[in-house]
Amino acid sequence: MRYRYFILLLLSSLPFAVQAQDVILRTDGEEFPARVLTIRPEKISFVLPANPADTLFLNTSDVFMIRYANGTKEMLHTSTYAAAAATPAPLTSEQARTQGQRDARKYFKAPGAFWGTFGATVVSLPIGGAGGIAAGAAIAATRPATSNLIVPDQALLQNPAYLSGYQRQAQRKKLGQAAAGFGAGLGASVVAVVVLIAIAFGQH
Repeated sequence: MRYRYFILLLLSSLPFAVQAQDVILRTDGEEFPARVLTIRPEKISFVLPANPADTLFLNTSDVFMIRYANGTKEMLHTSTYAAAAATPAPLTSEQARTQGQRDARKYFKAPGAFWGTFGATVVSLPIGGAGGIAAGAAIAATRPATSNLIVPDQALLQNPAYLSGYQRQAQRKKLGQAAAGFGAGLGASVVAVVVLIAIAFGQH
């Protein structure tokens, strides 16, 4: 009778023992036996046969394949799990707007705003550089065209919040460049006038 109970107990424990013998093969070539509990896009959870009460976790991107106890195999490194883990979460409107402003500060260039205002200031010096002020104001008031935006990823321009944040920051940069062009043009004109006066007086 005792042997019958022992055999029944042994047989009832076999499924758990077999279930624990999945094999996890890592991308670095290491493999070890375990019982896989869950597979999620970013992590898998499992327990080791020696300590089934302690749940462990491993990044899905670090797992190449799982060989299950029933003989089936699941490739993770090239599966949809790895692809989903590698896909970043979509940006909120505020995050997209902030990133657009940050990228504009880093990538956007406005040399035309500087030189256009510089030239207009020099030419209009007889009337106090009013042409430079007008040109700078007109340049700064115009938002840069989408085709002129330099971005790390063209797909970002499809996000309205990102595009709005980028264009606003780019417009601020254009205003700064126009102001710098006006100042440089005014300074260069004054220097030129002083030099001409000095030359004229030096000839007398």
